[in-house]
Amino acid sequence: MNGRIPVNPSAPPPAADAFEDDDLDPEDSLPRMTLSEHLDELRRRLVRAVLAIVVGMVIAFVFHKALFQLAVDPFEQAMREVGGDGKIQSISPLELFLEIMKLAFLTSLVATSPYVLWQMWGFIAAGLYPSERKAVRTFFPISVALFALGCATAFLMILPIGMRFLLSFGRNLGVANNFSVGPYLSLCISLLLGMGFAFELPLVMLFLQATGIVERETFHKGWRIAVLSAFVLGMVLTPDPTPVSQILMAAPLVGLYFLGVWGGRFVGEAAEKLTVWKAWPLALTLALFGALFFFRHHLQAAASSLFS
Repeated sequence: MNGRIPVNPSAPPPAADAFEDDDLDPEDSLPRMTLSEHLDELRRRLVRAVLAIVVGMVIAFVFHKALFQLAVDPFEQAMREVGGDGKIQSISPLELFLEIMKLAFLTSLVATSPYVLWQMWGFIAAGLYPSERKAVRTFFPISVALFALGCATAFLMILPIGMRFLLSFGRNLGVANNFSVGPYLSLCISLLLGMGFAFELPLVMLFLQATGIVERETFHKGWRIAVLSAFVLGMVLTPDPTPVSQILMAAPLVGLYFLGVWGGRFVGEAAEKLTVWKAWPLALTLALFGALFFFRHHLQAAASSLFS
C-alpha cells in the first residue's frame, strides 16, 4: 500500500454545483425583467390601486350621510353633556359639498390602503431577497393594525375630551359654539391621521435597529428625550391645551417607544429568540390599551365634570 486512496473509475464525477453552491450570488435567484416589463408591471399595479381608490370613494359618497354623522358625533355628544346651544354649520355655498368629497376621498384612501400598499409591495417584492420579503409579510399586517389603533385612540378618547374642553370654554365666555364644517373636519382628520402615523413608532424603531442604523442602546439612553417629545407632540396634535388630552396622547406614545426598545432585543445580528415568557411587555401593553378603551366613557365623564 502506498497510502493513496483508490479511485473508482466507474464512479460519476462530482457535480459542479457541489463546488459552486457556496459561491452563488443571492442576486442570481432574483427574477430578471427588462425595463419595459418593469414599467408595464408598474402601470398595471398603479391602475389597480387608482381604480380601488375611485371605487372606494364612490361607495363612501353613497354613504356620506352616515360618514358625516359619524364625524360630527363627538361634537354633538359633547354638546349634550356640556349644555348650551351650538351646531356644525356651512358658511359658504360649496363648503359642505367640498368637505363631504374630501371626507369620502380620505375614507376611501384609508379603507383601501391595505390593497394599495399590497399592489406596491407586489411590484417591489421582485427586487427583494426571500428574507426581506418574509420580513415585509410579517410587519405589513402589524403596521395596518397599529395605524387603525392610533386612529381609534384619537377618535374614541382624545377627540371627545378635546371637544368637551372647547365647548365648555366657549360656553363659560358666553360665546355660541357654532363650528364651521371645514375647520372642524380638518381638525378631526389631522388628529386621526397624526395619531395613526405616530403609532407606527415601534415598527420604525425595529427597522432602524434591525438594519443597524441605530443601536438599541441609543434608544435606551434617549428615553428622556422620547418622553419629552411625546408630550410636545401631544401638545401640538390635541385640539385643546388641557393636560388630560395631552396625557392621553403622550402616554400611549411613551408606551410604544419602550415597546420598540424592548423589541430591539429580537432583531438584528445578535437577536434573541422570542418566547412566551419574554413577551410579557407586549401582553401588558395590550392589556393597558384594552383597559383604556373599556373605561373611555368614565374618562369622558370625568373630563365633562372637570371642564364644567
